[in-house]
Amino acid sequence: MRRLFLIRAYGDFIIAIRAILFSPQPSSIKIVASEHFKPLYTALAKVIDLSSLQVEFQYFEINSAQLNLFTDRHLLDGSTIKQLKSIRKYFLKNSDENFEDYIEHNKRLKLFQFLTKHEFEPIIKKSKVYNEYNLFFNPIFKEIEFKIKNTGRILILPDARIQKRNLPQEIVQEIIHLSNEKNYQVQIAYFKRVSQVDKKGKVSSVQFKTDLIFSQKVYNNFDELIELIQAADFVIGADSLPIHLSNLLQKPHFILYPSHGSKAFFTPFALEHKFYAEFGQFEQESIPFLS
Repeated sequence: MRRLFLIRAYGDFIIAIRAILFSPQPSSIKIVASEHFKPLYTALAKVIDLSSLQVEFQYFEINSAQLNLFTDRHLLDGSTIKQLKSIRKYFLKNSDENFEDYIEHNKRLKLFQFLTKHEFEPIIKKSKVYNEYNLFFNPIFKEIEFKIKNTGRILILPDARIQKRNLPQEIVQEIIHLSNEKNYQVQIAYFKRVSQVDKKGKVSSVQFKTDLIFSQKVYNNFDELIELIQAADFVIGADSLPIHLSNLLQKPHFILYPSHGSKAFFTPFALEHKFYAEFGQFEQESIPFLS
């Protein structure tokens, strides 16, 4: 039996859950997930049937977005050793030769195996994450239907876990202008606080112009984020968790990302329709139904 350990970021977690959920035998995969994913999983279970999944949540001392070892910013943090010891302790108690143990990505895999004294096989060995998961689990998906009405509801989610991926204020304003011209309803939602940034990812002091018609909202948890996505006809966001949730929830979406940024985590829908644009190359024609 295969056992998959999910200890990376929230977006990685959603991509993995999606692939396993729609695989031929989802219950044949045992998922061991970090406890910090549980609120997201619980919120998702309210709108999607996840009963076919076999998930075990374990507290691995991860209290931020992902295991410190897989980051540059928190690699040398004092909690890194605690996290690795916690994972090592899990294997001392749950060693089983009947399991083939897998991990999401091959990033720093040799170091991770050395420190935990356990062998893993990575699912992601190259770059295109969704493709790698599809090859591994052979899931079958329903195509996302793309049809926006004249009175469609557009949701803009400017925030990302990595600040440089936040949507620049200039682009958000341009999308609002274009949407107003088409009579679309626009909802902008920020996570816990409003953080407006320029094209370099720096916080901007410039406020939205008062002549722009839109609804600005702050969401505080995964339940509220999922509710916003479900209420929308189309989602525009950064290369981050909300876009992966939109893909799982069958919502058409458009990705905006920093210049020269990687497309490794882009969704199949965005790649197929070419629904993505770099910050520096965004123009009116970038989003077809707004031009």
